[in-house]
Amino acid sequence: MARCRDFVLLAGSFRYHLPGKCTLIAALLIAVFSTTAPARTLIIEGLSEAPLKWMVDRDPRGIDIDIMTEVLNDMGITDYRFQLVDNGRRLLHNAQTGSSDIILTLSQNAERSQYLHYPDEAHLLLDWRFAVRIEDRDRITFDNFSDLARHRVGAAAEYSYTDTFWQSGLDIEIVAKNDLLIPMLLENRFDVVPVNYLSTLYETLRNGQREKIAFIYPPLRRAPYYNVFSKASDYPDKDAFLKRYDQIIREMRNDGRLATIFQDYLGPDGLDWWQSKYQN
Repeated sequence: MARCRDFVLLAGSFRYHLPGKCTLIAALLIAVFSTTAPARTLIIEGLSEAPLKWMVDRDPRGIDIDIMTEVLNDMGITDYRFQLVDNGRRLLHNAQTGSSDIILTLSQNAERSQYLHYPDEAHLLLDWRFAVRIEDRDRITFDNFSDLARHRVGAAAEYSYTDTFWQSGLDIEIVAKNDLLIPMLLENRFDVVPVNYLSTLYETLRNGQREKIAFIYPPLRRAPYYNVFSKASDYPDKDAFLKRYDQIIREMRNDGRLATIFQDYLGPDGLDWWQSKYQN
């Protein structure tokens, strides 16, 4: 009889405390799931442009890809996807609408800043430099545009380069496509051509022409480029992401990880380029 009475008293006590215990359990479950449930997939977009980013059998490759992957690994973010789109208009439209979260490697201007969050840290300083044939590397120099007045200068249509380049008074021959400039330089049809330094390094390494050309320093143009966050994106904690992003890029610059990535794609030129960016 005593055991029965104890059971009844225990049952009554449990029934009395049940609402409070359920509330506590529910609160604990909410806390657990709010901290462990993963955020949605982070969508990262860019244009296909080697050696920065391109796809090989749906596998993303490139300097930008490696840098962002390193950042996300440091953050502990594993749910992300790289997507490459076919044109700049679509890339910026997706950023404006929030269809993508991060856009790889954009320069900064007032119009884009209206719908994009720019980090403080630029992960790249991209150069435009003059290229010459290797045998002319000591003969042709560039301190000002008058140094090039005696030489045959080629340039690609619809490339801005700089306003001062087009207004320099040089006798510039214009070709339809940018990828014609290096072949025409090597065919002795031009003496000097302005090129994107990074992509030209990569392409000439790939096709065996690297030893045939030299690049004139200083750059014709140098500009910082950023990995940016869409203001329209609903990805959680964007401000915290950007703050941590800046910290990691600084760490990668200081501990040599950025330089290593450039060397992976550009060989010894990668280190030279890195030093020219931050030591000149």
